[in-house]
Amino acid sequence: MRELINSFFMLKTEIILKEETKKEIASTIEWSKYAAYISILQIAIGLLQIIVGLIKGNASIFASLISFLISSAISLVMSINLLNYSKLIKSGINNHSSSDLYQALHHLKTYFTIMGVLIIILVLLGLIGLIISIN
Repeated sequence: MRELINSFFMLKTEIILKEETKKEIASTIEWSKYAAYISILQIAIGLLQIIVGLIKGNASIFASLISFLISSAISLVMSINLLNYSKLIKSGINNHSSSDLYQALHHLKTYFTIMGVLIIILVLLGLIGLIISIN
């Protein structure tokens, strides 16, 4: 009886994916890595711009630094979520691990939640700017 119960739970957690699905997911693995690495590169370029601004004595460097720190923190969190997604989704597919797939999808959800909040904030700022410019 115990073996029957154990086999039932093993079947319930095993993940079976079609080859086409695996190929599509593999594509998301590569693209999520590219996006994360490009975001990290963008942070490095921004840091270089801040350093050049400090060296040249740019008057508005303080505002640039605050903006850089905020945008870099957001970009870094998003990049880490994408990298975790790509690592865990690959592991989930290769090892047929539902827990890895769940964690991968959680990281992807976090990434898109942050993106959604940022889009809402930008739309609201755009509307506020429009209202101010009309008055």
